[in-house]
Amino acid sequence: MGLRLRLKAGVDISGLPPQARAIAQTLKTYGAIVADNGSAWYISGTPDSRWNNDQLQELGTLSGADFEAVDVSALRMSTGSDAARQR
Repeated sequence: MGLRLRLKAGVDISGLPPQARAIAQTLKTYGAIVADNGSAWYISGTPDSRWNNDQLQELGTLSGADFEAVDVSALRMSTGSDAARQR
């Protein structure tokens, strides 16, 4: 289970502080897997003193409407297959 989402290319992240902007750009480039159902959206990570939590809190300005679902159907080997294509 897990929905793959990507931050839409047109979402303006220029006003985010540097550390939040780095994560937002990563969400635009690579996306994220949403794996939890039934709770509010949040990003979790390993605590690290090099991150500025005040900057990271600014990611809360993004909304669900800022994301798009990623079509992963090309990753299937055949219709109904759960096996990933070997590259």
